[in-house]
Amino acid sequence: MSVNITLYASLESPTTIFEKIMEQKQDRYIVEFGEETLQIFKKGLFKKKLIGQFTHRVRQQEDANQFTQGLIGYIHQEIHGDEAIKQKLLIQGEHTNVMLGCMIEEDEAEAFFPSYFQFIQQLNGFIYVPSGDIISVDGQEIANGEGQIIAEDFTVQVAKRELKSLFDVTETVENQGRRVASIAKMKARHIPYTENLSLLPDSKQVRMRSVEEIARRAAVVLILIQFVRELLDEKEETNLKTSKRIAEVFLNRYGVKLNLTAEEEAFLAQEDYTQQELINKMWLYEAVWVMLWSIHLVEELAEPTQICDVEHTLNLLMNYTNIGELLQDAEARDVTEVLNRMDENYLYHWACTEARLQGEESPADLDDGVVLERQRAFNWITQLHEEQWDDVTIHS
Repeated sequence: MSVNITLYASLESPTTIFEKIMEQKQDRYIVEFGEETLQIFKKGLFKKKLIGQFTHRVRQQEDANQFTQGLIGYIHQEIHGDEAIKQKLLIQGEHTNVMLGCMIEEDEAEAFFPSYFQFIQQLNGFIYVPSGDIISVDGQEIANGEGQIIAEDFTVQVAKRELKSLFDVTETVENQGRRVASIAKMKARHIPYTENLSLLPDSKQVRMRSVEEIARRAAVVLILIQFVRELLDEKEETNLKTSKRIAEVFLNRYGVKLNLTAEEEAFLAQEDYTQQELINKMWLYEAVWVMLWSIHLVEELAEPTQICDVEHTLNLLMNYTNIGELLQDAEARDVTEVLNRMDENYLYHWACTEARLQGEESPADLDDGVVLERQRAFNWITQLHEEQWDDVTIHS
């Protein structure tokens, strides 16, 4: 039998967690690299004894929204008691970027864990035990196995690299009223909702991207989507070379080649693509639809129950010979209107995530993929998390 616990941490350098463990000086234990794990040995007089191991998983950008889904769902549904502490747990969980598992033989656990807790006190986060207990890094119980919060307080500790602007949002009449309206809409459509989601900035707090920045980003993504469509139709090598050449021509024609991100440049440079890579890129047409809507190049943002008009989106770019012509027709949509739709989508995203965790269909015919990509666009347009396009994260 073994004892298993998991640390959910928010670290400045999440990939160095194994190195941090190796640096610890222990009189009783030795830690050595195994295959993708750190093996824990107890020192003996003549030989060492294997008593457990550390495993870790670091959040990758493409996995950002699924990384702690199970944990967030558990806190939402099973943890009860002091709502302020519950909200802090949710915030801490949402900003987790590394999970460190520790498995120790049961008869060694009592002697080993004091050393373990001494080490993790220098880290940010909390520990989850399979019994359902949640424990702070200094060993204090926050919630017991029945899901009852028993701690008097809990301090959120988030790495600077993980800080989101949501921490800085001030409650105002505007954003509180907006949330009330969004919840009223959820009720009317019989969509589950939570009152624990952080408020979004109001029109005075938000920092909208410029019309030109949005237009250039939309143009780049549309050109990449057309490139991907051609590859999905035919993935022969000659077609790949031709498609790359055409994409290059259009990037230069519209004057947006310099607006390619590092990831987009690397994507275009690939010699081969998996089907899933191409499908993931295609879904970005939903993000582009929101971008174009935000600058009045698309007039309607329907409920996210079906995919947008892909052909219309792609043809729209073809109506212009360069980005300058497009910008003549672009105009910033009212900030309040953008935030209203963003707040609704924020609640839709939470509802879709909850349904997925329960193995259920999304409520009210919401399309989970559409909601997800719209949130990506909204977060980028409003600079919600102060992230560049390659790094946009989507939290619910």
